[in-house]
Amino acid sequence: MNSTHATLQSKDLSRAIEVEVYGDAGQPVIALPEGDSSFASWSEGGMLDELAPLVDSGMMRLVCTDSVDLMGWYSRYAVPEYRLSNIKNFFKFVEKDLLPFVATTCEDTRPPVLAGAGMGALNACVLMLSRPQLFGGLLALSGTYDARRFVVGDLPDGWEEVSPVDMVPALPQRGKAVRLLNGLPLAFVCGQDASEDGIDTQCALEQAFRDRGIDATFEYWGYDVRHDWEWWRKEAAEMLPAVLSPEGLADRRLSASLAYAEREAKHAATQLADAQARLAAANDALKIAKHDLDVTTKRAKQEEKSVTTCGEAEAELLKAARVAWAERDRVAKLLHDAESVANEAQAKADAATKSRRDAEWILGEARAAASAARANNEAAQESVTACEEEAASATREDALAQERLKKTQALIEEERAKAKAAAEHALELAHKPAAKKPAAKRSRSTRKPAATKEPTAAKPAAAKPAATKAPATKKPVAKKTPAPAKKAPAPAKATAKKPVAPAKSVPAAKSAPATKSAPARKPTPKTAE
Repeated sequence: MNSTHATLQSKDLSRAIEVEVYGDAGQPVIALPEGDSSFASWSEGGMLDELAPLVDSGMMRLVCTDSVDLMGWYSRYAVPEYRLSNIKNFFKFVEKDLLPFVATTCEDTRPPVLAGAGMGALNACVLMLSRPQLFGGLLALSGTYDARRFVVGDLPDGWEEVSPVDMVPALPQRGKAVRLLNGLPLAFVCGQDASEDGIDTQCALEQAFRDRGIDATFEYWGYDVRHDWEWWRKEAAEMLPAVLSPEGLADRRLSASLAYAEREAKHAATQLADAQARLAAANDALKIAKHDLDVTTKRAKQEEKSVTTCGEAEAELLKAARVAWAERDRVAKLLHDAESVANEAQAKADAATKSRRDAEWILGEARAAASAARANNEAAQESVTACEEEAASATREDALAQERLKKTQALIEEERAKAKAAAEHALELAHKPAAKKPAAKRSRSTRKPAATKEPTAAKPAAAKPAATKAPATKKPVAKKTPAPAKKAPAPAKATAKKPVAPAKSVPAAKSAPATKSAPARKPTPKTAE
């Protein structure tokens, strides 16, 4: 198979388009690509090997071209206007660049036939519907003919011009396009496998053609026919000769109708044979069922006798079982009573053991309490002895303090009388005339004792509550040594302070700490208790 490669420059697309021409003679067939939009898609899909007899015989000349589907139909999320512009510019390339190239390359003067599979079928259909005067026929395999399948959301403005299900209803009922389409071989083929998701759009396109009165062939192959190159090769090998031959599609329709009728008749005959076979099998099954019914009826009677015999044996065995169970219940009652007596005796023994342990524990506690009481009694006796000695010492200290208090009060009264006399004298001098200077000197001499009047007298007054509060500071319980050893220096302390008290009021205040160190009397009743 001879081939020629060419590169066409498209001004509308602003890019180069690769084209491969196979064959030396015959009506040109323009094959629009699927998948990767490359002119090599038909070759890679195995179409050339399948169509080689048609090309080598000179019946057709195959022209494979690139497309821009990757920037148009497949670019789903690009701007709709950009996508539509690329789709329309490709159609302009076919009209302005590819068709003139085919006309100069191929000697055949017949207009080229459009062919495509998948996306190529959609492009071929749009070209045929928009420019029917430029082409000589159409073969569309497994196409999707509604542009709504290639956009997100509603159909954008202008997209109905590239959507076949919208283009056909827009054709004038008796316009030139309808007349031209009616004179061309148009074939649409689709399988019925689940992978053929555009089959509903082919049905819609078929109805639109019928409504416009356009004659076209729509074939729906078997339910095992898939959306792939394997079936497209078979479909192209059968359909292209019919499209290229005069009245080829009409003859195919007649032969297809006859073949369909023969197939349906054969199917009906097969169904009848199957039904007759099923009926014969059902009759055989009925005979077997009747025989089984007789056999099972006799067996059922024999089994009834066996059931009666077994029932009698069962009644005797049940009676013996009831006697055995009654004996078992009697023995179980005796065992239960013996177990109750044993449990009661064990409970009493356990209670006695617990009482003995409790008594031992209480005895130990009583012994510990007695030991603690003896220790407390000894400590209380020692505390009483110490407190008695401290009380005697405190009594002596109190007598001394009372004596010092009286002397201090006498001194205070004496100082107050002197201060009062000095004040009266100063007042008297203040009322005399200022010229008498000697009087002023006497007033200064009288004021001098007034400066020392109150501070010394205030301190003995504070010493009295200190003497009364001193016993509350010490706890006799804390002393465990014999009392006489500690209280021997107490009289010497009192005698040491005795001559100091009448001389000045300040020493009387200093003696207060001595009374503070005396033992406290409050804790003594607690230890006694």
